Amino acid sequence: MIKRILSRIDIKNNFLVKGIQLEGLRVLGYPEFFAQEYYNENIDEIIFQDVVASLYKKNNLPSLIKKISENVFIPITCGGGIRNNDDISKLLINGADRVLINTGAVNNIKFVKDAVRTYGSSTIAVGIETQKIDNKYKVFTESGRTKNDIDTFEWIKKIQDIGVGEIILSSISKEGTGRGFDLDLNEKASKVCEVSLIAHGGAGRKEDVYELFNSTAVNGVVIAAAFHHNYFSKLLKKKEITTGGSTSYLNSENFINNFSLNIKELKKYLKSKNISIR
Repeated sequence: MIKRILSRIDIKNNFLVKGIQLEGLRVLGYPEFFAQEYYNENIDEIIFQDVVASLYKKNNLPSLIKKISENVFIPITCGGGIRNNDDISKLLINGADRVLINTGAVNNIKFVKDAVRTYGSSTIAVGIETQKIDNKYKVFTESGRTKNDIDTFEWIKKIQDIGVGEIILSSISKEGTGRGFDLDLNEKASKVCEVSLIAHGGAGRKEDVYELFNSTAVNGVVIAAAFHHNYFSKLLKKKEITTGGSTSYLNSENFINNFSLNIKELKKYLKSKNISIR
């Protein structure tokens, strides 16, 4: 089975932001420049996530996606604050190929079931943010702000039973750390998941990605910080980026020496390890 390599671009107020464990968001620059660079580097897909949409009860992605999709010709998934069919339609009309629903699914699973019926399974994905609490994985919503008393693996079963086409599983404790994936989480999830399962959270080295693919049956991987760190300096030199803040952090030794991954080099490495990728 061909494994997919996806990038994730978190959006706040039309800027690309990145945090650690979904907290402490720092502005990195304009998302359209990162998206164009990732497309040029042969990324398979891009996820755009409005990380404050559920909190503010609105989605600001449609106009941004319309602009980006005019020059980026790969599948685009959009998430954040999707609560009804009107939200879905606006994103699809403006260039999204798929929508990613998290909080809206937990709050109203019937909405997701109806969306699958209206738009088709391939258009509807569900995001699951999870963390181990008292030795059990629980579902979180609102970009990791709210814990729900829902077992992660039971939620996977329930979601796939209503016909969603894909599940993107985010490990909160690993997200943004670059310390490797939660293999226990992804192994257990891949055993109960019968639809496409994409792992997110923890990529720091190319070996992390290989270990994930070699140890679990996930269908793909989402990488955010490691790609952002690698391409930030290149975009800064091309003056195709603005920080809008956090410049002291971005130019610090801690950032420069942080973990990073290059898309083309990652794919070359995985192919050398006999992992089937595009």
